[in-house]
Amino acid sequence: QVYRVHWLRAKALRDRWKEEMTLVQLEMDWTCHYFSWRATQWGDRMRESLEKRLPGHACYSGRQSQMYSLLAQDAQAAF
Repeated sequence: QVYRVHWLRAKALRDRWKEEMTLVQLEMDWTCHYFSWRATQWGDRMRESLEKRLPGHACYSGRQSQMYSLLAQDAQAAF
């Protein structure tokens, strides 16, 4: 009886860690996709600013796009 309880607790602990690993992997994927999406979004804003001849806005948007691109690259390399 004692062994069965111990085994059930150990199995529950293993199952929790297995679920946690799955969630962490999904969160890492979501983070990478989010950074890529933001880089694309800022790149689009940069192009719109260039079309409207707003160099200051385009410069800021370009820096933001580059920052998110680098974050996406770092996240993919780390995960």
